[in-house]
Amino acid sequence: MTFNVTRYTAEDEIVLCKVGEKLSDITQLTELCLSFSILTGKIRKLLSPLKTPLKILEIANCSLNHADMAYLSNSLHAEHLQLLDLSGHSVTELFPSTFFKLLSKASRTLRTLILEECNIGDNHAHMIAIGLAPCRKLQEFKFLGNPISSRALRFLFNIFVDLPLLKYIEFPIPRDCYPHDVSYPLDECTLIKFDQQKYENIKDDLLSILLQANREDITAATPLFGSYDPAIGETSTELGTCLLTSFKQALEHFTTSLQKMN
Repeated sequence: MTFNVTRYTAEDEIVLCKVGEKLSDITQLTELCLSFSILTGKIRKLLSPLKTPLKILEIANCSLNHADMAYLSNSLHAEHLQLLDLSGHSVTELFPSTFFKLLSKASRTLRTLILEECNIGDNHAHMIAIGLAPCRKLQEFKFLGNPISSRALRFLFNIFVDLPLLKYIEFPIPRDCYPHDVSYPLDECTLIKFDQQKYENIKDDLLSILLQANREDITAATPLFGSYDPAIGETSTELGTCLLTSFKQALEHFTTSLQKMN
């Protein structure tokens, strides 16, 4: 489901309210994906009519503002969230207090937190550490695309090892693996132009932190394109390519069989 409220008229406002009311009729609704919608200042209108709390909320790149975050942190959904995706929002710079309030409210239930391209830098590492500390049920943390250095990553990995249920981390290519003049968010061309050897050395350091803490149960990865699936060791892009190849081969075999029949 996607929306764009940048040019909403009074009539569109009524429609948005009705959508919220219709969603409230779905009594078993626990999951909502609104990613890449433009919902500035409108989250309350969509979510407040819901009578049951959401467990999965994906609102990446929705151009949220202070009012949206304030609503979320005080909503009935906050204490029930199991997956929260706030990617594309500078949560630690634009609305740190309401973001960490939301994280605190969700800490007893949150299993997956996604903060990709949230402009999280070295100066935010301590705040992230404090925010994650109460999230004792967290199993996955994904924060690709953030301008954070290897030093700050080492600090965070020493925090990650204390999260008892954490099993999977997606961490960004450290900023110091790129030229000094790169700007974030990185485009696809810039994304792949990093110092591979330096990255491998840093990754080894990060993995050694996990090893020394007896946390070999944690998988740490940096998928550049697509989401990494730890169960199969591939990104979704790689898996898609594999499936397309298999489909092509099956189609060729089927065509050959038909030709033989004729």
